[in-house]
Amino acid sequence: MQYSQVEQSIQQTGVLRNMLDKMSGDDLTSAGQLIGRTAEFDSSVSSLSGQNQAEWRWTLPAKPATVDAEILDSAGKVVARPTVTAAASGTFRWTGQLDSGARAPDGAYVLKLTAKTADGTTLQPTLTSLGKVQEVVSREGELWAGLGAAALPLAKLTRIAA
Repeated sequence: MQYSQVEQSIQQTGVLRNMLDKMSGDDLTSAGQLIGRTAEFDSSVSSLSGQNQAEWRWTLPAKPATVDAEILDSAGKVVARPTVTAAASGTFRWTGQLDSGARAPDGAYVLKLTAKTADGTTLQPTLTSLGKVQEVVSREGELWAGLGAAALPLAKLTRIAA
């Protein structure tokens, strides 16, 4: 009797595994509809790739007096300090131009904003990144959007544009 219970448990596990594999395949097929579309992610990481600029959006809880920006590479090194508009919200596109004047290599880059009010109070920005989805892959059961030189989990997807 115990053997049949073990056998039944093994069969149930196999059935569950098949169901999960089918669901993952269906999810991947559905997510494939994102390819070629611009997606926005809850992330400060954006992709600089070929002719595609890295792009971010930000919002601040109040109008800042100053906003300083830094672009960091995947190692966390500051590679550029671009000028951004001191506004409560905005979009920033980076062509990859480094402080040295050269172009940054394709890769994943982070935008770091430091915003302050006129009295010096630091404002915490909310950042999102945008990119054109080039592929959708499954990594260890989680779906990711390939944006050229960077990939972001679809769990962080916040908006899709045409």
